[in-house]
Formats: sequence, C-alpha cells, structure tokens
Amino acid sequence: MEEEEAIEGIRESSRNLLLMNRRQKRDAVSDEKRPLPNLRPNSDAVTQIANKLKTKSAVTASELRALKNSLIDDAANIEIILHTHGALRGIVRELSSHGLNKQFEAIGCCCNLGLGDAKAGLTVTKAAGPYLIAALDSLNADLAISSAWALGNLAGSGPKASEVLLAQGCVARLTHLLVCNYEDLRESVLYALVHLCNQLKDNLPSEYVTKILSILPRLRLSMSAHLLFILSCHRDFRTCFQSYFLLDEFILKVLHFMSVSIEKPLDDPNIVYVFRLIANMNCVYTFDKFLSYFVENDKMHVLKKLLETDQVNESVLWLLGNAYKCCSEHTVFKLLLS
Repeated sequence: MEEEEAIEGIRESSRNLLLMNRRQKRDAVSDEKRPLPNLRPNSDAVTQIANKLKTKSAVTASELRALKNSLIDDAANIEIILHTHGALRGIVRELSSHGLNKQFEAIGCCCNLGLGDAKAGLTVTKAAGPYLIAALDSLNADLAISSAWALGNLAGSGPKASEVLLAQGCVARLTHLLVCNYEDLRESVLYALVHLCNQLKDNLPSEYVTKILSILPRLRLSMSAHLLFILSCHRDFRTCFQSYFLLDEFILKVLHFMSVSIEKPLDDPNIVYVFRLIANMNCVYTFDKFLSYFVENDKMHVLKKLLETDQVNESVLWLLGNAYKCCSEHTVFKLLLS
C-alpha cells in the first residue's frame, strides 16, 4: 500500500511537470510565431472563418494560419470553433486537402485546439486523430513533425483522449518512428509518447512498454530520460527493463550523464527524471553503484548541493529514501549525517 501511494505521489508530481511543459511549449511557439496585431483575428473574424468551414466554402491557407494563431492562448476562440457545428469537420477536411500549405495550417489548428481542456481534447481527437496519425507517414517532414506535436497536445488533454488515440493506433505508429534518423521528428515523437504514456498509466498495454523499452537504449539519455521515468511507474516496467537494458552498461550511461549534468545549471529537467528513474527501479545493485559514485569520486558536496536545490531536492530525497530501505549501511548515508 505504501509503495502504491508513493508511486501515485510521484505520478502526481509528474503530471504537474507535464502540464508546465505543455504551457512552456505553447508559450515558446506563441513567442516565436506571434502574429502581428492585424494578422490576429478577433472573435468576430474567428466566427466568420468558423462559418466558412462549416458551410464548405473555400478557406485559404492565410485564413487557416490566422485561425491557428487565434487559438494559441484564447480559450474563447477555441470554444467558438468547437461550438460552431461543422467547423471542426471543416478543419479535418483541410487535413486531407491537396495543398500542403493548407494541410500544415490545419494541423496547426488541431495542435492549438489540443491545448484546450479535456473535453475539447477528446472532441478533436475523435474527429482529427486518424488524419493526424496518417500524416505521421508524410514524406513532408514538417507535416509529420507538426502532427506528432498535435498528437502530444491532444494526449496531454486527458486520459480519455489518450485512450481514443491508443485505439486509433497512435502508440504503435509513434513507437515505430522512434527509430527514425531525423532528430526533429524523433523529438516530437518522444513528446507525444511521454504524454500518452503518462495519461494511460497501467492501461498502456505491456506489448508497447516492451517495444518502447527495446528501442530506448539506442537513444541518448538526454532524449529518453523523461519517457523512461514515465514508464518506470508502469507495473510491467521492471520485467521489461531487464529484458532490454544491460544493467551495468545502463548505470555507466546514467553516471556519465549525471556527471555532465550536475556541473551545469540545475534547471535541466532531465536530471530530475534520472533521479526519479533510479528511485523507481528499486534495485539494490543499482542503488549501490549510484551512491558509490558520490563517495568514490569525491562528489558528496554535489549531493549536498542537490539536496539544497528546490528543483531537484524532492527527487533526490525520493531516491535516498528508497535506497536507505535496502542499503542503510552505505557510506553515503554516514557522510550525509556527518
């Protein structure tokens, strides 16, 4: 019971981190591509575009771009689209249009609609999910990347949207793309999988946990740390992890990553995910290797600094608490108390 409560606590903390991540991603896109005032339509103009979409009138790429911009940080405009019968269907229609520009802007509309609440996310997922998943295979890299970001936003809107995406084949397609050689696409795929796995929790079928864990060892830890941590909360993680990760090799990879990360400013969330991942593994051998790193490399001052740093101290304490249960005699605890 205590272990279940602890895992639920760390999942809640992870949910908060993911929500913050989605807001930061939205704000970054907003700042980078913020439209000029005359290109950003007011609610009346949004209503006009919604009515054109509803009546199957021709909509230009410029109008779709303006609509996309209007949805970035305006819940009222999102409501206009979702409450105008046929408007969402019109956006979905443009997803399969012949013009690449219109397809790209329509995907952007879905991406920003996905930043709405759980109800909005579910509605958009049911209507647009299959088209966005199909666009992942586009020969146009920008379309594939934007589709993955959109799917990530939709998944992040709530567990119901994620369950629909799972049924639509989204997890299978994204997992397949983890091995692609295009880093920008892989980054967007990881973003989508993080949100899907976080929302689905133990409802994510073990076959996907197994498949994802068979691929992650090939990626840099700086890319895979977040997804590894999310999967470490899954009931089948330990069994699947041991099948695909060589423990000694993985520990060396973690220690190298940590030795580089802790010398930098501690605002990199990946260091948090690494600590939480090690804590969730609950492996005596891993704990011993991990704790010994601080002692053998004269890094106790770094561990103490981590414990005093707000961004990471909860995760470090979580790890130390789990380690103490089975390694209470380890030198690191004596040095911390001295």
